[in-house]
Amino acid sequence: MVDMNRARIATTLLAVALALGLPRAPLFAASGVVLPDREEAEEALPEGGSMTGREIFERFLDNRLHSAVQYQTVFSRDPGGNEQRLKFWVRWKDYRDANNKAVDGVLAKTLVKFEAPDDMRQTGFLMVVNDDRSNDQFIWTPSSGRVRRVRLSGVGIMGTDYTFDDIGWKSIEDADYHRLPDETVDGVGAFVLEVTMKPFVDSEYTTMRTWIDRQHYVPLRTLYRDANGVELREMVAEAASIENFEGAWVATRSTMYNLKEKTSTSVFVEALDPDVALADQAFSTFQLSLRH
Repeated sequence: MVDMNRARIATTLLAVALALGLPRAPLFAASGVVLPDREEAEEALPEGGSMTGREIFERFLDNRLHSAVQYQTVFSRDPGGNEQRLKFWVRWKDYRDANNKAVDGVLAKTLVKFEAPDDMRQTGFLMVVNDDRSNDQFIWTPSSGRVRRVRLSGVGIMGTDYTFDDIGWKSIEDADYHRLPDETVDGVGAFVLEVTMKPFVDSEYTTMRTWIDRQHYVPLRTLYRDANGVELREMVAEAASIENFEGAWVATRSTMYNLKEKTSTSVFVEALDPDVALADQAFSTFQLSLRH
């Protein structure tokens, strides 16, 4: 049986070498087996070959900007199909260092300010994603005239179908990742992962199944489930809308469906300024209250 397994391994290595166009003679040189490097093997093996679910998700997390200012138009629809248009801008900054570690306990900061409709104009949210404790969340509204600390896990942001749980991912260590057979989504090849959140993670989601574009590592579809396996939300991004912003790939058109409430929210990225120099003051509660 051992000899049989060795023969199978040797046959597999030879097939990889032929697929790569490598010379046969050095493959079993006297000094030992010479293997193609990881990148070459990755390309030669079918459907992403040897990558694990965790490695694929790491590449998704690595496909990010260090900072940006983004302008968006959002269309939210109720169960009857009635539509509301919202406009807002978002600024965010990644605080992790070169070793992917939090700086002063902070992983990232996000500030959102609404421009339309009129009754939401100037309303703002601020979220600080902390490394070893719960995220800090703040809201400011013109009607109250003050900044309030809030806890909005699982709550739609200003009536949309996006929640803070959708943007508060902290670390690759937050979940376990199981790779499923690859599929095609929107005409594009996609890795398929089953993501299971670890017990210490504070989220309304327990598991997610996500389809990640094989070329750009952008999620094309994600199903979010609760602890009972009930599907709560589904995100669908248009593959044709993926654009390169200084090395980071972003889907500029996507829709989140609330499967229980029968509502949906479509997001259109109107403009994105990548890697903007943003000082810490840009994410203060004072900035949150300014009338921009």
